[in-house]
Amino acid sequence: MPSFDDVADQLYAVLPAEFIAARTDAVAAAKGTDKGLARRIGELGKPTLAGWVVNLLVREAGDQVTELVELGDLLRRAQDDLDPDQLRALDKQRRQVVRALAREAGKLARRAGHAVSDQVLVQVEETLKAAVADPAAAEVVLAGRLTGALTYNGLGTPEATSTTGRPPRRPAAAAPAEPPPPPVDLDAARAAKADRAARREAEEKLRAARTTLRTARTAVDDAAGELDEATAAAREAAQAAAAAGKARDDARARVAELEEALAQARERADQADEDATTAEHDAEQADADRAAAEEDLQRAEADRDRAQQVVDELS
Repeated sequence: MPSFDDVADQLYAVLPAEFIAARTDAVAAAKGTDKGLARRIGELGKPTLAGWVVNLLVREAGDQVTELVELGDLLRRAQDDLDPDQLRALDKQRRQVVRALAREAGKLARRAGHAVSDQVLVQVEETLKAAVADPAAAEVVLAGRLTGALTYNGLGTPEATSTTGRPPRRPAAAAPAEPPPPPVDLDAARAAKADRAARREAEEKLRAARTTLRTARTAVDDAAGELDEATAAAREAAQAAAAAGKARDDARARVAELEEALAQARERADQADEDATTAEHDAEQADADRAAAEEDLQRAEADRDRAQQVVDELS
């Protein structure tokens, strides 16, 4: 039988819309062997969309979230040392990393099949800010079982919109008072402080380089996506241009065929006109010949009648 942690991790990995059904199935599966486990599973709260996005970010980019939490440690050290320049540099880096991680969380959500709004991404940013500002919030976020976004007002502990699947860690009991420390070796203290400052500077440079690298990778991914879209658009445009060119060539060929057919039809029409004129002339001539033949016939008949009369008279 899976442990409670295994079941909780699986439940907080599903989409929010599928959480209730998955939790019901997990409770039913546990009831047959461990009713206490089934009860604990049934008490797990459904995550809000913002909580689910942060949990997804922790699962898919946990190293980057851990680096962000470590940046909070550097900020607290700089506050202890009262180093304003370092504080400003670290705070700027914190804002950049939080924004970059929030954008990455939005991309991961879309890939997982659930696009999120700008309002949800603002809640994701607030949760990440709380994780930077307070170790308790960082522990809750890194657990990957948020049921709601966290907010932080700069004092005390962060407030959650709802509880998580893991119980919060109890504060340690206060240690008994210790005797006063021995006198401080100032040279050693200065050297230790310089060493800490050098380590912090190296850590800051490393984190700044990692931030720059993440930003560059994001820019490369965006540019690659735009290139793919532009390539696809160019391919479609080339195909459309080829199709249009073929249609134009076909139309020109058809026009040439029709023009040739028209020329031939005009030649036939001209020949028909000539033939009609000739036929009309022949018809007129035939009509004149007929009229002349009729006149000849009439004269021949008259001559015959006269000859017949002469014959009759002489007989």
